[in-house]
Amino acid sequence: MIFLYLVAAIFTFWKLPFTFFQQDEWLIIGTYLYLDKAGLDWLHRFFIYKQLTHMVPFTHFVSYTQFELFRTNFYLYGLTAITIHLINTVLVYHLSSLLLKKRVLAFIAGFLFLTTSISHQGFTWIATTIGTSVSTLFFLMSLIFFSKYLNQTTSQIRHLILSMIFFFSSLLFKETSLFGFLLFPAFWFIYKRKDFIKAKMLLIVFFPLGFLYMSVRIINVYLINKGSNMEAAFVQPGLDVYIFRLFTLPLKFISQGILPQEFIINIASNLVKFSYPLLENLNPHIAQSVGADIVSNLFSVLVIAISIIFYSKTILLSLVFISLSSLPLIFVPGKAGYNSLIDGRHLYIAEIFTSILLTVLIYAVYLRLARKKLALSIVSIIVISLILFHVGKIRGDIDQQVSIGLIRKSIINNITRLYPKLPQRVIFYIESDKAYYGLAPQDYILPFQSGFGQTLLVWYNEHGEEFPACFFEDQYLYVQVSEGYRECGGRGFGYFRKKENLKKTLREHSIPFKNIFAFKYTSSTSSISSMQLDKSDFD
Repeated sequence: MIFLYLVAAIFTFWKLPFTFFQQDEWLIIGTYLYLDKAGLDWLHRFFIYKQLTHMVPFTHFVSYTQFELFRTNFYLYGLTAITIHLINTVLVYHLSSLLLKKRVLAFIAGFLFLTTSISHQGFTWIATTIGTSVSTLFFLMSLIFFSKYLNQTTSQIRHLILSMIFFFSSLLFKETSLFGFLLFPAFWFIYKRKDFIKAKMLLIVFFPLGFLYMSVRIINVYLINKGSNMEAAFVQPGLDVYIFRLFTLPLKFISQGILPQEFIINIASNLVKFSYPLLENLNPHIAQSVGADIVSNLFSVLVIAISIIFYSKTILLSLVFISLSSLPLIFVPGKAGYNSLIDGRHLYIAEIFTSILLTVLIYAVYLRLARKKLALSIVSIIVISLILFHVGKIRGDIDQQVSIGLIRKSIINNITRLYPKLPQRVIFYIESDKAYYGLAPQDYILPFQSGFGQTLLVWYNEHGEEFPACFFEDQYLYVQVSEGYRECGGRGFGYFRKKENLKKTLREHSIPFKNIFAFKYTSSTSSISSMQLDKSDFD
């Protein structure tokens, strides 16, 4: 079983280590460089610095340790991500075995989880791997021990205690498992609601640990972050919006955990066109918002109706789990809280029971069919086709990231090859001929999803240059269109895309003209080359 999972993982994800850092990874690495250079103690590094309303010290600790081991060697990050996902797959198999009592069904559920393209962002995007995948790993361990606890004829509190330890450890990696406070009582109610002894033991262990966790969270929010106005930057919705999300988000999680977003968008686009044929120039945002909501809700109702027909405790638990896993997103502030399409990484933990639900429903249909040999052939074709579709989608997504990564690595390597050693004060000026990632047409940038100035800072620091901590503070040059120059700790570093901004900086700072390294990026050939600036233009 594990061997087959391993073969499938290698076949599906083998190119992942050959991709490259995408966006938030650069900020994370910059933050860890700041922690090292600023000499912060361990308490500030993992519990206080930049925690704000989040408290994920385990993620910070593991990510920091990973950075200290791997630095900017992306291959090792990719290999680690695949390994964690493979471990989670084995845990899904084990959990499914406990719930379904059939190893074949458990194997299928694990395979569906391993190969789903819907949530692969939860581990293939390296910035989210530790927070999302490892949190899920601990939550799976918690569910396994809790299932063992419920299925015991004699109560063994050690399984319950282990379950709760893994659960609260999961919370300290990422708060998405917060719904466990509702899930575990629901789990007991569905399977053992007449066993009041187990309920009593659950209360004795569960609530003291929950009280401790919530107390620490309150201290974190109201004492450590006292005076922080970060959340004020977001628009907080009213109570009516939260109530509306409480009913609609679970429907999105059920449907979007099964249907790929491309399917939903295509169906929604056709639905809007058929409903409003007079709209010749269809606004895509209508299909991706209103249309997507309609399709998601209708499909979820269909899934719920089918689940009622083939009712079982496992089906009910699956629907409850998927629905409750949406709760953390209900309270997302700002525009992100109104998105109709859920990012794949948010569905990663829900895919545990989405895979189990699909397996149980397919098996239930198989049992209803009279001609078993024909039914087995049909079911096999459906399952294999589903897996092959998702595997192809994942491989295509990774291939795309490999191509983008090659371009990005080529840009960085060409620059560092020409200028392997930097002067104490330096400015990079790089022109481009294209706007990327939905930026305004006049905002020409390099094909990077974060500010290239900060990328250069991180890369040069990791290849021999020693920049002081002040260069990695306050997200300096991290924003995608950032430009600027900073001097601190005896060094100076700047990055510019626009010549007029560079001229202004040169008037304010006496920087030798020879310390300006200029490049031009050509999008048609995906290449970067050095260029000469005319000094008279800056006099």
